[in-house]
Amino acid sequence: MIRLFVSDLDNTLFNDEKTVSPENKEALRALVDEGVQVCLASGRMDKELVNVMNELNGTFHRISQNGAFIYNTSNQCLLSSHFDGDTARELFQMAEPYQLAGFISQEDSMFVPRKNEMVKQIEAQMRMPIEEHAEVLDCLGTSIHASKLCYIGDMDEIRKLERAVKERFPGKVDSFISDRHCIDFMPPGISKGAGLKKLIDHLGIKEEEVACIGDSYNDISMLRLTPHSFAMAVADDAVKQEATHVASSVAEAVRWVLAYNKQAVTK
Repeated sequence: MIRLFVSDLDNTLFNDEKTVSPENKEALRALVDEGVQVCLASGRMDKELVNVMNELNGTFHRISQNGAFIYNTSNQCLLSSHFDGDTARELFQMAEPYQLAGFISQEDSMFVPRKNEMVKQIEAQMRMPIEEHAEVLDCLGTSIHASKLCYIGDMDEIRKLERAVKERFPGKVDSFISDRHCIDFMPPGISKGAGLKKLIDHLGIKEEEVACIGDSYNDISMLRLTPHSFAMAVADDAVKQEATHVASSVAEAVRWVLAYNKQAVTK
């Protein structure tokens, strides 16, 4: 019996307009009606997950910023993680030669030192609230605690930056390709999979009682966690290979889960 359904947001639960389609809304309602708990798992900020939850009139578990923050349906914080100020500052500064748009996130805020045209376009396209803060680097480790550093731009430059970061911070920084032309740098040991494992241990359920769906490389750790994993049809082949199933939508995956549970009850 599947007791928990976990969904990524961008390019998974969200459509191209960064909204939830009526079909996917109805699918999540059907899960809840059948007693299946729902968790949103995303690289986005927790407040963005809360907005989605409220839009769907649901009460869901939440794994935000690739596992840096975890909340259960009672809004109890199960994990809160961030970089130390010096590491976050050096990470941001060493990316400057790579001509990428860089963002510094804490739990419910995303900062840039200056909003140039590239940043403004990304803000509009991704529908992410981004704050301009000229002194953000000076505030790291004091009034601002960076849980994630994100860079968007040319993939060749992203790969060069990733190699440089791994060389400079061996074992101290994890990285994930979280969307098209986007890389996230995280504190070590932080991932969606680790966050999901912490949540299911808290809930007292087994890995085989979980189903999850995602589309990108930052979803792989949670796809590997359960035998009931779905990669979106739009995902890269490398991501699909890590999942048990491929689905064209969250609604399709939900239909499979409901049928699986119905069969389990009749056995």
